[in-house]
Amino acid sequence: YFYLRLPNIAAPCHNAAKCSPNIMRQSIRQVFTLVALTSLSATSTSAYIGEPLFSRLHNRHKAVVDHHKKLHLQSSLPSKAASKRLATNLYGKDKYKNDDGTPKLSQNELLLQLESKLDYDGRISSKVLPQENAIASDDNETSNDVSADNIVSSNHRCALVTILGLPNMGKSTLLNALLADDLAIATNRPQTTRHAILGVMTTDHSQICLTDTPGIIGNPAYRLQEGMMDAVNGAVRDCDVFLVVTDVYSGGKMDSDDDDDDSLDKMGIGEDMLTRLQQAHRPVIVVVNKVDLVADTDESVYTNTPVKAIQTIQKWRSVLPDAFAIIPTCAANGPDDQGVVSLRSILLANDPDVDVGAAIRALGRPVAGMFPENCIMPTNKEARAILPLGPPLYHADFFTDRTDRFCASELIRETLFESFKKEMPYCCEVRIETFDESKRYLDEDSLSGSNNNKKNKSMIRIGAVILVERDSQKGIVVGKGGQKIKDVGMDARKKLEAFFGVKIFLDLRVKVDKNWRSNKDKLKQYGYM
Repeated sequence: YFYLRLPNIAAPCHNAAKCSPNIMRQSIRQVFTLVALTSLSATSTSAYIGEPLFSRLHNRHKAVVDHHKKLHLQSSLPSKAASKRLATNLYGKDKYKNDDGTPKLSQNELLLQLESKLDYDGRISSKVLPQENAIASDDNETSNDVSADNIVSSNHRCALVTILGLPNMGKSTLLNALLADDLAIATNRPQTTRHAILGVMTTDHSQICLTDTPGIIGNPAYRLQEGMMDAVNGAVRDCDVFLVVTDVYSGGKMDSDDDDDDSLDKMGIGEDMLTRLQQAHRPVIVVVNKVDLVADTDESVYTNTPVKAIQTIQKWRSVLPDAFAIIPTCAANGPDDQGVVSLRSILLANDPDVDVGAAIRALGRPVAGMFPENCIMPTNKEARAILPLGPPLYHADFFTDRTDRFCASELIRETLFESFKKEMPYCCEVRIETFDESKRYLDEDSLSGSNNNKKNKSMIRIGAVILVERDSQKGIVVGKGGQKIKDVGMDARKKLEAFFGVKIFLDLRVKVDKNWRSNKDKLKQYGYM
């Protein structure tokens, strides 16, 4: 086995007063390198290594190099043979995998093994239980030493679902419909969403983490759009399931003889992103939104699917033949829309009270292309398979990672999109300077007190600044005599009161921040980069 004589190795630095800090750092680094290689080499008593790593830096300290040779450890750079031995032990090839490369332990077993080794006072125990306890928990039979609130079955599934699509496809509207709550702002203007917004849907057996992303822009015009695309790429990189949102007009012209109509950039997501979807080897669900816009009759679009919607579904099936499902929806109809219900059933297929087949049958007769060729209609088991096994990432009552200040700024910005036309809203940014909620829960406190007849006094005071890029834009936002900013404040206050459920005092001001959309430092400050 290796042995180390630390005084000899550190001989050049035995007198700190006569040694430079650089030489001390290099010598100490050599000591730790030797210790690290000693711990990694578990199958051999020596590792033959080539030229010393720091020999050029320590030519005047020949004694150090000579001592390395005596230890049969002549440098910190391993030879090819030693590298193979070290890599085998480092990655645990024999310990964690069978001969055929399959893992010996499941994810649940690895977590339990880790749980047994990490034990110290004050540590919160893992919610993952052994298989026998998990089965008992599914039957509502819990052990005496485990609280029912902390039990998570080994069959629990948790998935990161990223919502993708071009601008103005209805991604935020679909997110709100799936969550049955207005989390993300949605207008009829493209590029309303600027941030990746997380919304969590949690049940006893599943947790679906939905991420709404900005609309995909092929060629960003300024740094703000580059930051928006960074948010999209980050969400794509980390997700387990792709939820592609498009509309009935995204399939190109079906009756045209031009070969360009078959190009991928007409599929409502962009050629580059579509190529990534085809090569990602992860489940994909396509949502064909706004099918009510091409309805042929007054009947339900699900009873008699419009021809244009059928063509779009078939077009998407031709470019994504392995997509798990292509579902027509009308997300603007809210959470009770049958297409939204079917999509939610697929995502929550792990729940025993969810029937995927029944939800899809409610859409009417299946359209050719909705499912792969070898699947007439997916079952709960097949839908469950696209979601990875794992414990929940967030607490059961967790809804979003965005703060109240962020939600307030988004609601004010939504009002700007609805109040102004053309390019004006795209030049605006809303910053919350003050958010005083010291009186937010006065009504709840009064109910618990002796006087229950107090008037509604709960209030949140919000001070916000609307940033524009030029002085001329400031005049447009303020309006003649300040009337326009007053109207914006009244409309925004109504949205804020509906969202927070209390009275809102809103103070709006307008400032000029020249070219903030192209200023990298400003964009970092505002959370876009």
